[in-house]
Amino acid sequence: MRATKVAFDLSRTPITGIGLMCGTSHDALDIAIVSFLRPNTHWDFNLLNSASYQLPKELKASLAGATEMSALEYVQLDRNFAIFCAESIDDFRSTYSGNIEFIASHGATIFHQPQNGLTTQIGSGAIISALTGFPVVSDFRAQDVTKGGQGAPLVPFADKMLFSNYTATLNLGGFANLSVLNQPELIGFDISPCNKALNHIYTSSQLEGEFDLNGNLAKTGMVLKPLLDSLNSIKFYKAKPPKSLGHEWFISDFLPIISTNNQTSDLLATITEHIALQIVQNLPIEGSVLITGGGAFNSFLLERIQKLSNCTCVIPDPSIIDYKEAIEFAFLGALRIINQLNIDKTVTGASSNSIAGALYLP
Repeated sequence: MRATKVAFDLSRTPITGIGLMCGTSHDALDIAIVSFLRPNTHWDFNLLNSASYQLPKELKASLAGATEMSALEYVQLDRNFAIFCAESIDDFRSTYSGNIEFIASHGATIFHQPQNGLTTQIGSGAIISALTGFPVVSDFRAQDVTKGGQGAPLVPFADKMLFSNYTATLNLGGFANLSVLNQPELIGFDISPCNKALNHIYTSSQLEGEFDLNGNLAKTGMVLKPLLDSLNSIKFYKAKPPKSLGHEWFISDFLPIISTNNQTSDLLATITEHIALQIVQNLPIEGSVLITGGGAFNSFLLERIQKLSNCTCVIPDPSIIDYKEAIEFAFLGALRIINQLNIDKTVTGASSNSIAGALYLP
């Protein structure tokens, strides 16, 4: 059956939707209400409202152990996470009285093995749609992976449309990923672990809190040269894009190297230096780089990136730092609603571009 085209005059009337983003740390669900307008050849967006909902401890623990679950437990988790998303949306909407036309949900990534032709994001779009009463776009990655692509990162396509005034955009989330926007072809890929590695070391040491605030402890540490050399020699870094990272790779390739008995401060200092080095090796030679994600609040990491790079690092308003990916998944969902391409094969390595995302109607 041929897809039915939806008519929107986006040069005059914006399309408004909700973007949901849950990062690899599974700490919180970010929700953004965003309107998009295309008055001429470029897109404009307006972040109308945003909020972050902490995941209950039980749900977070279940997501962390999802790869070891039985099939039934996995399906139950898929349902439970979708219900949490729907309930969070209902609570969030009580603070906003404007019109909403759709929801776009990234889901929570559990398995990501593009080399084996599979990727899964938990959080049923069908359940979210049924409970909220809105059309829901979800499962953005599977189509691209089936076409031989990485299925990630997906935000470079949105970066090109929404943040083209920068040379590049850098997201410092669980993994660091980069979009280079001033090339004939769009380039985007995962660089290295970021907060996922730093937070693992910090929380494993049973220190107060869940992360090293501002990188303060890392700043007191000493870079361990042998460990740094081991990290920098990881095979993934020699591969050319397209390439992406997932939890399984972190467990199998990265975690064994950093599981040492060294001082926590020294481990954090070394991993921070490693992240900064890998990022700078992939940044453009010059230009402006928009930096977002939780790592944008890590002043020590930013200090090391700026010290090693000739680029100008731009730190935007906190609402963009915190909600850029939720904004961009809302945008990818909007493109799916209006039947326009939202995945670029030059980024992911797929055989063709895609209008990606499963659409569920209430």
